[in-house]
Amino acid sequence: MGFFRYMARVCVVATALVTLPGPGHAQDVTVRKSDIVRILGQLPEFTPIREDMRALGFEGEKLDLAVAQIERMLRDPLIASNIADRVIAARLPNVDTVEAGGLFWPLVDRGLGRLNPRELRYFYVVEQAMLKALPTRECGLTIKERLAPERLAKVTGSVAARLNTPALKEYYRIQFKAAQFGASQEVFRLAPAAEAKAAETINRALGRTLADRPDRKALMRAYRNLNRVGNRRACEAGRLFMDAVLSLEGRELHNALILLSTP
Repeated sequence: MGFFRYMARVCVVATALVTLPGPGHAQDVTVRKSDIVRILGQLPEFTPIREDMRALGFEGEKLDLAVAQIERMLRDPLIASNIADRVIAARLPNVDTVEAGGLFWPLVDRGLGRLNPRELRYFYVVEQAMLKALPTRECGLTIKERLAPERLAKVTGSVAARLNTPALKEYYRIQFKAAQFGASQEVFRLAPAAEAKAAETINRALGRTLADRPDRKALMRAYRNLNRVGNRRACEAGRLFMDAVLSLEGRELHNALILLSTP
């Protein structure tokens, strides 16, 4: 969630360091993919990563873990190669605005569906804990996907800094593995029948979670249109939704999480 958005923000620096001619300009400068990969690998040497992470609340061993995570993301051959391809592709005349806007597509999100069941569940358990720790306003805006990226990076990074060290270490390991999958493989998707079944399973689980709540009808209205409710209600709806999904077990849980992970 927050960490990879911070990661994407760091990677944006790389595009400013690579001079590529834009559409309509003379192609008098050739930038090789290897040059971009090299620049990405050098970013930790001249960007204030440690200072930025310390400002989010990381300290001690957790600060070292956070800095090391960013460095290995930037220096991993699969991830750096994917980013380099997108940097180059975004400067081509035949790439439309939507594709260029996805230059730093969240590779973690793309690779989540390829994690094994234990890892995928662990990732979402941590995400659930982080969601519950967010201030109500930021939580609601996050659920509605209306929180500014810089603010989201800050608040979720601050929450991640409060995880215990073993949990943070395992979360980062799984996150890095997902990013490698996202950089090197297609998004894993359920077959249409399995996808429909997973959606039905989630709806039933949500129904059970809401069954005894006096505000059940208000919550159901919120799920139908989150943008029409306040941040407190949206946050509550999002947290209950994650509770419902994570109450599942076995294959039902795994397929439900794969469905939620599909970009």
